[in-house]
Amino acid sequence: MSTATILYATDEDIALRASADYALLWPKDQKFAAGSDGVFSASSPWTLTSATVDFQGQGVMPGQLVQLEKLGSSLRPGGEGFVVVGVSPGSATLRRKGQPIGVGQPPAPPTGLTGVEFSIVTFGPQIVLATDDLNRRFGITTGAYAGRSAGELADPSELRDAAVLTVLYRQYLDMSRELSAPTDTFATKAQIVKAELDDRLDRLALHWNRYLTNPEPGGPTTRFSTRMSR
Repeated sequence: MSTATILYATDEDIALRASADYALLWPKDQKFAAGSDGVFSASSPWTLTSATVDFQGQGVMPGQLVQLEKLGSSLRPGGEGFVVVGVSPGSATLRRKGQPIGVGQPPAPPTGLTGVEFSIVTFGPQIVLATDDLNRRFGITTGAYAGRSAGELADPSELRDAAVLTVLYRQYLDMSRELSAPTDTFATKAQIVKAELDDRLDRLALHWNRYLTNPEPGGPTTRFSTRMSR
């Protein structure tokens, strides 16, 4: 069981990196919420409500992605993905990927929208595994073990791309094994992402805060050495 308290990526990060494939790569058995009774009122075009789904009670969290679909609506064919900002028992406030709250075209037209199909599936477990893998690679410790912890990272986002690419590589690879097609595009994409991941890991250098518990921070940590001298 993972003891990581800081995760290096979110569902939104993965969706931004692989927007065309995100809904295809979703682990369908990691569903947090789904329904076909979604409503956007004219007065709250960014708030998805449902009479049948308890978003809060089912553990939906900010940063997760919701896929919306309604034929004949302003949503493009195949649906659109939005980021969850906040939840209550029967509603979820959304925003556009990579944008602040309220920026961009709302999911619903000015008149509102009813009968929207929605689904929230997360890469959460895969993100945890990628975080654990990076912690081991770079000697980042958790819990009571001695050493540098994730909380001492000067900028945890330095690991974001590596975490995203790790999740995508493994997911593309799993999808290709499931399809077993001779011209499988997922297998090709897995190799492309793996090459990008290897390059990112080779160039990655982690910087650390100076804490009283670690008065000699040394230089950045790389893939090839625990510490690099300045």
